[in-house]
Amino acid sequence: MVAIFVSTATISSAGQNSGLLFHYEESEGRTWGAWVTSDINGDGKREIGICGAIYTKCLDLSGNVLWEQEKLHHEVQWGCDSGIDVNGDGITEQLVFEAVWNNHYLLDGKTGVALESDGVENRRQGLYWPNTDCGFGLNVNVNGQGHNDYVITGVCSWDTADPVVWCIESDNGSRIWEYTLSFVPGGIRPITINGTTQILVLSSKMEILSPQGTQVWYRMIDSSVLEIIPNGGGTNSDAILVGTGSGISLINASDNTVIWTAAIPITNVHYCGDINNDEIGDFGGLWPGDKKVGVFNGANGVLIRNHTAQNLLNYMHGVIYCGDLNNDGYDDYGIFGDFPLHEVFSGLDGSQLLAIGGKYFYGAEEMYVVEDVNGNGVPDIMLFNSGVTIIDGSTLGYVDIPFSYGEISGFNTIFVLIGIVGILIPISILRYNEGKINL
Repeated sequence: MVAIFVSTATISSAGQNSGLLFHYEESEGRTWGAWVTSDINGDGKREIGICGAIYTKCLDLSGNVLWEQEKLHHEVQWGCDSGIDVNGDGITEQLVFEAVWNNHYLLDGKTGVALESDGVENRRQGLYWPNTDCGFGLNVNVNGQGHNDYVITGVCSWDTADPVVWCIESDNGSRIWEYTLSFVPGGIRPITINGTTQILVLSSKMEILSPQGTQVWYRMIDSSVLEIIPNGGGTNSDAILVGTGSGISLINASDNTVIWTAAIPITNVHYCGDINNDEIGDFGGLWPGDKKVGVFNGANGVLIRNHTAQNLLNYMHGVIYCGDLNNDGYDDYGIFGDFPLHEVFSGLDGSQLLAIGGKYFYGAEEMYVVEDVNGNGVPDIMLFNSGVTIIDGSTLGYVDIPFSYGEISGFNTIFVLIGIVGILIPISILRYNEGKINL
């Protein structure tokens, strides 16, 4: 997660440039995160949520503000679509987390109004020291009352080591269960095990919790590498890619067994689709030096292909899944870094399908595949670095970004929080790129 300070005026665009669906820069303060929301205005297109300096907003693809929540108390550094519809209006609500205060908000996805809770000003009881994956909605009604519920993680107090995971009743903000961790949490993410959603937790160890808050299994790991590989453990069961100190291993989420181990010295590992079309998720990562990307077979860890930066000064940040741009039945993948070009390559043969650049485009810190924004049936691609830019996922060829991003001053949010509490503990940051962008 990189903090972005934007000093320019707000800029927005909607699809006039070939392949460019959306571009936005916030003029009123820092932008910390962006994600895709429901279609709020009924035009067949999804809206965009952003959060930052004591605000969260919902925008349409033309950059119009549909709602804005400004009655918050601190930096809103993490936000996402909860995936749960608590008030029955057909629009899923938004979860937002403040950086320092031990509270969070469940906002009405249609209006941005904080939903009812027992707390002051509709703030819901939360946890200190949240991180980039601090909560998500469960597709489970845990206590059988009302609607599906959600989970959050953090620490209960500045003064004591009491890291926990909480399950929250979505209708009133009350706590359903608490699970105590042994170390400051690095995040929680949803994971599919045998067709059901469970909770992946990272602290001093990696563990799986059921929606009812019971431990399924745990494993001590080197957390320098951690990524969920869809269907990596077999149909309807994911696998978890972890570091071993000298390489990586793929862990079956169903039973905590090692599927394979390989001596691959890569970093910045991400799921990048089913490249070879064998119904098992594949992954990519950076070789030492950050100038070459490898794409690997999720079934055995064997190298599928390499890519070297066209600009040899372009220190790459990663390789990610980008859907099937050319509709050939093979998942395609994107590579992004400090400088252009940002490219999407064919999963079938590695040829370039899409290039993203422009006179004022200097690269992106984050690149994600997100839900289909414009309703054409194809997932889209979101870039985040000062502004938020969305590229139509069905685009082939070259996309020019003609906008000048604002002046950037970046730092890692998790180390800011470490500085605040005066605790120098290494924390692994999990990434969650299934339609959110928690940036």
